[in-house]
Amino acid sequence: MSIRIATSRRGRMRALGSQGIFATDCHEQLASLLQQHLGPEHAALLAEPQHGADGQDVDWYAEGPGPAVPLADLPEDEARILRAKIAALATDILELSRRMTAEAQAQPAPGQSQALSGQLLALALQHPSDEDILSVGGRPVLVNWGFAPGSPGAVPQDLSRLGAWAPTPPSQQPVAAVPPMPPGGGCLPWLLPLLLLLLLAWLLASVAGLLPSPLPAGCTHVDRSALDAEMRKQAEHEEALRLLWQQLQERAALCKPAPPPEEKKPEPVLPEPEAVPEREPEPEPEQKPEVIEPFLGESPLEEPKEQPAPEKPKPEPKPEPREKPKPAPAKNEDLNIPEDAAKKNDLSFLEGCWTSETGLFSHPSNEPIVAEYCFDKNGKGRRFVRERNGQVCSGSARARFQGNRLQFDANPANCPRGGKYVPQKVDCTGSENTTQCKGKELGGTNRTWDARFKRK
Repeated sequence: MSIRIATSRRGRMRALGSQGIFATDCHEQLASLLQQHLGPEHAALLAEPQHGADGQDVDWYAEGPGPAVPLADLPEDEARILRAKIAALATDILELSRRMTAEAQAQPAPGQSQALSGQLLALALQHPSDEDILSVGGRPVLVNWGFAPGSPGAVPQDLSRLGAWAPTPPSQQPVAAVPPMPPGGGCLPWLLPLLLLLLLAWLLASVAGLLPSPLPAGCTHVDRSALDAEMRKQAEHEEALRLLWQQLQERAALCKPAPPPEEKKPEPVLPEPEAVPEREPEPEPEQKPEVIEPFLGESPLEEPKEQPAPEKPKPEPKPEPREKPKPAPAKNEDLNIPEDAAKKNDLSFLEGCWTSETGLFSHPSNEPIVAEYCFDKNGKGRRFVRERNGQVCSGSARARFQGNRLQFDANPANCPRGGKYVPQKVDCTGSENTTQCKGKELGGTNRTWDARFKRK
């Protein structure tokens, strides 16, 4: 069962970190590393921090029956045993930190993540004072780890230098004084200074170039620190160039090619009406002659044939109505979910880039964080965080409908110069002009903000 064992004030301490990431923000990752490489007892040494909503207090939790007893309040025998346990655990953690850092530097392309983990493990062993060491059920627990004293110039304590407590040695009987030996005779007392003087003169002459150096050429000291620093700098530049090239390719994939110019459709040609032949005036009815019955044996007279009536003109075809083009999206337009988008699972209205102020600030620069999302018509895209120094951090993002709710899921945004921003999740509800969004960070802090996205 996890219990609260201590509460600290942030104003009295100074947080320690590397590459813009504080050690206490990575408790879950550090505990997992210790559990995997060393064991559960090493992982339980670091108490779990819970930061207050106002950012002023830190509550520390640990597994155990309780209560938490400071090291200074324990009896001597229990304090000696607890110090020995702490020294062994801290030595193992420091050795793991050095091994991970060395393995990361030995790789052809230095592993940024592994090197950062080794640095954060070393920072986790530092704390402000001896009052941070507690005993919970006979097991050592460290609070305020990853912090230094708040006063300027104060140096934090390192748990790896604690060592086991040693009792005061018993007093010994004074040893009887031994009378001094009489000075020896011979030539040794004056010959040794002469030899030292000759050796010093030879070294000075070799430095001045008058005599050859007594050391072989292979023993000349070579300063490799500058060479190692230059190699690390070159590796950092190559990694930053690789991340920039990757971001450029991802941004290029999101760009839509310019649509070809629309060809003007010719207006439909209406068929000309067929010419209606003019009707000739009907002739006056002729007077039928009297029908004379033929005599017996004569053929009867033929009757005149009737002419066919003229055809009626065909009706003119009606022109088809033209479809009105959709209006182009406007800049700074609020994000609104169309009424039938969730039913049709249609995400095409998100195509483009959207920004929203979060009210959050990055550490340690204390710069405001602005959320920027860019999607295609299928809801695939990326999240971008733009810093004032020109650095652009990015990570993949995905939009989808969960019932009637619109969700943005963003992975961590990696930065070219090291560091990253924690994952984000955005939930939007409503439709048309009543859309409301809520953002949340998933990196352990679970900070939330009211998101109001506008088209960029």
